[in-house]
Order: sequence, then structure tokens, then C-alpha cells
Amino acid sequence: MKIAIEELAGCSGCTIAVLDLHEALLDILEKAEIVYAPVIMDVKEPPEGIDIAFVTGAVRNRENEERLTLIRKRAKTLVAFGTCACYGGISGLSMLDSPEHLIQHVFRGVSTTRPDAPIPKDVPKFLYRAFAVGDLARMDYYITGCPPKEMYLSKILPALIAGEVPALSRKSVCSECDRTMGSVDGWKLRRRHEGVPDREHCLLGQGYLCLGAVTFGRCGASCPHSNVPCHGCNGPSLDILREPCRDIYNMMIRRIADLTGHTEAEIEKEMYDVAHTFYPFTIGSLIMEDKGISKIRDLVRERSL
Repeated sequence: MKIAIEELAGCSGCTIAVLDLHEALLDILEKAEIVYAPVIMDVKEPPEGIDIAFVTGAVRNRENEERLTLIRKRAKTLVAFGTCACYGGISGLSMLDSPEHLIQHVFRGVSTTRPDAPIPKDVPKFLYRAFAVGDLARMDYYITGCPPKEMYLSKILPALIAGEVPALSRKSVCSECDRTMGSVDGWKLRRRHEGVPDREHCLLGQGYLCLGAVTFGRCGASCPHSNVPCHGCNGPSLDILREPCRDIYNMMIRRIADLTGHTEAEIEKEMYDVAHTFYPFTIGSLIMEDKGISKIRDLVRERSL
């Protein structure tokens, strides 16, 4: 069994998550060989005859697109690995600015560069937008997470190698959270820096914008357990993904309205920076953008002008 891990526009955190399996990785390597993984081994190109390839990161430039096409041709099974691969991830936020400004900022606009610094001519050209890998190539499986959590990878990877599909939860982050609903009297939206949340009660009920209700689980609700509101890094919950009339934004507004008794119009007036608050991990996904009620297309048009 030959395994490969391809890296596109991402941070390499998903590959590190595989290494974080620690001793469990040794059991996997008894049955499979990693033949290509740029982050952890010096192999320049994926070989022929790959059985399972995991592709991490989004597709943002020409090189990403070419490498995705190549790994699809050379792998029998291709897995979108991590939220950037599944939904465009953080790289998708680059769509809120022009490619020209992004290049200028990276090479001339940060504190470690000079305003007159040369811009390399061999930097791969941006595509006109970011893509999730499934927008451009056929995927056999999707594993979300930023990065995917080790407790689930330890079940998923051995099952894939054995040709099986593990039985795992398909519920939202809320289903994994141990908080209870407290009083919502006098509810108002709070920014994360405002106050210290009560550890026992629902963060959303306390006014903190926690996206657990609209986010796919399999993270153990690790952020709410640490008293931090969920920011949606596992991608949309399955009901939102499947239903064309459901979107992260409109379902959160509806959820808050049902919870507090406020009208949806009142709640929308309090929302801020919708692109970075509701869509930071999904803005690059055509599946999410193409929903008729999604705000992604308008946000990209508005911010990139």
C-alpha cells in the first residue's frame, strides 16, 4: 500500500497532524508506505502507482492546479484532507483583495521587506479565485478539520488502508459540547474580548458568536471546552452542506432569533465583518458560494473592488 500527501495552498498543519498520531503512526506504517510527502521527506514528484493520496490546502495558483491534476492521475484514491482542501479554507480569504495588492503586500508591505524590494518573476500566477480541491478534481473522500483531529485520524486512516469506512459521528460541534443553556434575558452580541465567558453555559446564549450549531463536529468541541467560541474551522454542518436553502449566515441568524426572541432584522444589525466572521473557512468553496442565499459572492465583489 503506497500513500502520498500533496501540499497545495496551506500551512502544512494537516501533514503535521498525521505525525501527531505518534506511536499509532507506526502501526499504520506496518501496512502502508509513505512514498511522497514534501513536508516530511525529500521526494520532488509523486510517483506512479499511488494507492491513496491525501491532498491538503486549497488551489490558489497555477502550480497548485497542476499538482492537483498530477496527483489525481497518479492516485487510485484521492482524499481531500483538511478544511482548506474541502472548502478553500483560509486561503479563500485572499479573494477579498486583488492579486496585485496581495503580491505587493507580501514582497514590499511587511516589516521585514523594503518598499522597493524586487518582486520575483518566478512566483506562480494566481488563479482568478481560490478553489476547494473538489471544485477542480474528483475526490473520493473528504476529511475536514483545521487540522483534522488525531482522535479521529487514528480511526479514519487505518480504515481507509483496510478499504473500510469507519462509523463516525456526523453531527455538529454542539453535539460534542458539554455546556447547558443558561438565561438569555437581555441578550446582546459580545465580541470575544468582552468579558470572560461563564464556563458552564452556552456561549451563544451568553452573546458570544459561537458557530458550533452550524459547524461539522469531530473536533471534540475543543474550542468551547477551552472557553473559546467555535469559529467554524471544521466547515459547515451536514444539514447546511446538503440543503440549498441553508447557509452558515442565515442559519446562525435564525438560530439566534429562535434562542433570544429578537427578530432576524435586529440581529443582523449587530453583525460585523461577515466575511471573516461567518465564512473564513468556506469562502473559497464553489459549493457554498453557489447557494442562492449565500453572501459569499457579494462579499467578494464588494471587498475586491
